[in-house]
Amino acid sequence: MRLLRVLATTVGCAVLISHTSAAQGGRQFKDAWFWGLKTGVVSYSSAATNDGGAPFLGAEWLITRTNGGLYVSFDESFFNTRGGFVDRDPDSTSAFLRPVDLHNLRRFTVAAMVFPYQTPKWHPYGGIGFQLSQIASATALGPFANQTRVQIAADSVQSRKSAFSPVFIAGTQYRLNPLSVFVQGTAAPSTANFFLWNPGGKAMQIGLELGIRYNVGSSIDRQRP
Repeated sequence: MRLLRVLATTVGCAVLISHTSAAQGGRQFKDAWFWGLKTGVVSYSSAATNDGGAPFLGAEWLITRTNGGLYVSFDESFFNTRGGFVDRDPDSTSAFLRPVDLHNLRRFTVAAMVFPYQTPKWHPYGGIGFQLSQIASATALGPFANQTRVQIAADSVQSRKSAFSPVFIAGTQYRLNPLSVFVQGTAAPSTANFFLWNPGGKAMQIGLELGIRYNVGSSIDRQRP
């Protein structure tokens, strides 16, 4: 709720700024570069959490053409939870679930965008691309029988702290002056070889994002006479 209040305050400031920044009014949505800031909530699951939600902050870059464009973003979610992996002792038949402390999630997203319908103020859009998700901090918990077991656990953690998956985006942008505000949803499939997965949780990682974008100018080179 605190993040949403911050965003609402930011949008209110954008409306006030619009009355003193008319010079930006001539910039079109198409063939433009937008830089943006966003916040919201993203769902996640782990061995200790089933369908939890984490707030996040992020930055993004949007290039538009007439009917399509390119979207790039980076964000970090804030949470503390616990994951795990099956730790097998090669010297015996024993195996157990090794607990792992997990802190925060970083996501890097690249997507191709489409703009099916445009008005002077409203710009709905959709997109499909790829998302790299990485746990910011993942620490396997002891006890460990020896240093070799420590290294084996570290290798297992490393192999499960990142995941690469497709991502789907749908949203709309509303034009103010000089800023635009937007709301969008994201969905990315969960993968079983990633710490943020629980067989009892949702099959998709869902995000709700709110933010502001600033049109920094044209995204194409204008021919000079």
